[in-house]
Amino acid sequence: MCIRDRFLGERSVRRARRVIAVSQSTKDDLIKHYGLPAGRVDVVHHGVDEAFRPLPADEMAAFCARQGMPERFLLFVGTLEPRKNVVRLVEAYARLPRSCPPLVLVGGKGWFYEEVFRRVEELGLEGRVRPAGYVPAEDLPCWYNAAEALVYPSLYEGFGLPPLEAMACGTPVISSTASSLPEVVGDAGLLVDPEDVDALAAAMDRVLADAGLRERMRAAGLERARRFTWEGAARKTVDSYRRALARQGAAAGGGTEGV
Repeated sequence: MCIRDRFLGERSVRRARRVIAVSQSTKDDLIKHYGLPAGRVDVVHHGVDEAFRPLPADEMAAFCARQGMPERFLLFVGTLEPRKNVVRLVEAYARLPRSCPPLVLVGGKGWFYEEVFRRVEELGLEGRVRPAGYVPAEDLPCWYNAAEALVYPSLYEGFGLPPLEAMACGTPVISSTASSLPEVVGDAGLLVDPEDVDALAAAMDRVLADAGLRERMRAAGLERARRFTWEGAARKTVDSYRRALARQGAAAGGGTEGV
């Protein structure tokens, strides 16, 4: 974020009657960095679109054939940039047996993306780590459904939609203990320290090797994803606007709002 945008963002946040944060983690950051009163910030989690749902196995087999992918693969979804921690993901994957399914990287090239491909080459992972590039949004449910697991070890997320989308598709999720991701994944997935390459490798190996664990994670993820709806997000957003308007009315009448 440039200095001008940061200044305007801080000014807007400080002037707002109420602020909507997409996670408790983001709310905590607003309080810490901008000194906002906790009572002035409402947490409204994102929902998940109905397109993200379990799809038939035969459709997924056909999808993999069209994409030239094996029927088993690990998946990462996100922009290739340092914040997403893809280099450590590649390093962790390199510690798995060569017989394990490939790792597919779905997402566009971000800043310093070159380091990802440089590390793939240094570790001799060409052919095992497969960049798919940017894919249309309408294809994402198929990618999630076809994957053995989503691996998303991001260092920072305001919310983190890919783990939620994957869970809604019934795909096991390995993610990060950082920022908002535990709020999204809860106990439905495996959470690891995003800077611990050994722990990330162990989590991937465990999920690939244990069909029973994958089935339990699938069921838990589907149940977890049901908590995140756009209808619920809309209701909470309306409530936040009502509180903002109530404060405006109190100020106009000479009263005050406790925050």
